[in-house]
Amino acid sequence: MRVALVYIPAKAPEALAAVSKNMARALESAGHFVDLSQARADESPRLTGYDYVVIGTESDTLLGKIPARVAQYLAQAGMVTGKRSMAFLRKSGFRPEKALARLMKAMEAEGMIVNCAEVVSNEASAVAAAREAPVERY
Repeated sequence: MRVALVYIPAKAPEALAAVSKNMARALESAGHFVDLSQARADESPRLTGYDYVVIGTESDTLLGKIPARVAQYLAQAGMVTGKRSMAFLRKSGFRPEKALARLMKAMEAEGMIVNCAEVVSNEASAVAAAREAPVERY
């Protein structure tokens, strides 16, 4: 299955990249083809050709806001309506559940079906989340 794993950093790109890489390795070990990328402002993303999409970010503030770049990225991502997806948030700040809910809301606003959502604190929890993700074709 073709999986796009996109991470959108707020303040610690190295930490989010490490978590994302470990998640990508876990998905690849399950037999999926994974394209890992960091969302950049100068790119025009295309997620249309993927069977499953994983979007990850981190809280922009201590109170659970996510980067504005998330909504901008998803709005430019192509046809994602009805696409099954996973949301993950690297734990930082005081309200990670609030930030995860905001990420899910942004994804669902574009028509994505979020069938898995996790707060990950380190590489080991990212691997566990990727192994538990319902990455299936429907």
